[in-house]
Amino acid sequence: MNQSDIEHRDQVLRAYFKGRNWDQAGEQALKRRFVLDSKALLPDYPFVIDDEWEVEPGRANEGRGDLVFTDGNGCFAVVEVKYIDLTGDNRLGTGKTRRKSNQGKRKTVKDQAKKYAAHLLEKLDATALVEAYFFTNEHEVPQRVELLDVDER
Repeated sequence: MNQSDIEHRDQVLRAYFKGRNWDQAGEQALKRRFVLDSKALLPDYPFVIDDEWEVEPGRANEGRGDLVFTDGNGCFAVVEVKYIDLTGDNRLGTGKTRRKSNQGKRKTVKDQAKKYAAHLLEKLDATALVEAYFFTNEHEVPQRVELLDVDER
């Protein structure tokens, strides 16, 4: 992808997220906020180039990544976004059930970030650098996932 393609994709995706103001709750709102604030949240990667991308093209069952950013010079950031229901207002059940569910979401989003970053790296040339991040409503900034931080199980 050349610089012109990168800039065009960035403009189109930012316009899409800016105009997508009907989804004001949950994961979509969090994702929108991340993209619109990404220049401050992820300053090393100024261009958003993909949204809801199939990890294995044509095989959605293998997973869909949330966002991909680039610096335009061969470095990429895979960002997975997950909304964590901190209040329990959107779910029936006990506090213990909510805590267990939220723990599962935290692990899932870390695992996805790592898995999807690895898949992207396999598709790029050997000189590319890919980093994995996750972003939830529990943190003000994206959290980097070291590739050794998440179990392979």
